[in-house]
Amino acid sequence: MAKRTNLPQRPRLGSDLALAQDVLGADDVELVQLTVQGDYSGQRFAGLTADESHFLHASFVGADLRGARLVDVLVDGSDFSGADLEEASLSRVEFVGCRMSGAQIAQSRMEDVTFTECKLDDANFRMCAADRILFDHVNLRGAEFSAAHLVGASFFDCDATGAEFSQVVMPGARFHGSSLADIKGGQSIRDIVIDSAQVLPLALRVFADLGIRIADERDTPDE
Repeated sequence: MAKRTNLPQRPRLGSDLALAQDVLGADDVELVQLTVQGDYSGQRFAGLTADESHFLHASFVGADLRGARLVDVLVDGSDFSGADLEEASLSRVEFVGCRMSGAQIAQSRMEDVTFTECKLDDANFRMCAADRILFDHVNLRGAEFSAAHLVGASFFDCDATGAEFSQVVMPGARFHGSSLADIKGGQSIRDIVIDSAQVLPLALRVFADLGIRIADERDTPDE
């Protein structure tokens, strides 16, 4: 039996992808083996499907992409800040150098998805389900992971300051090199792997959530 790895598979892209022209801006658009560029901020794309495609320096700021389906897609240097990707389906998708601040990715389903050097501060992953997801050098400050189910998750060298992890399930998740200062819902984080430098800040956050105070004085000081 092959050894299972938590690292996501890369997108399977062909070479010489054609440049997409006048194919966006309508419902039920299907992109196959295309390169997508341009500014589509604030537009609505109901039922968008992309297969074996490359989003290159494209802008989807505030766009409505709910229910989108992406398979074997590379998203490179693009801006999805404030975009709505709720209930999206992502398989073998890689985001590299993207701005995704405040993106709504709640209730999405992800398999083999990688975020590298992206801005995902205040992004919403609430109740999403993922199998093999990697955050590598990602800004996750204030991100929302409440009730998410993440299998084979890795958070490497990320800033997760103030992120919300209440009721999250992520068995074996690895957080090496990541900042976990002031995270919320720390008591829900179970069965994860951290490095030695993360022990104290994570322990203090969990103690605070459990109402455990640290004091060297044995007597209660007078009010």
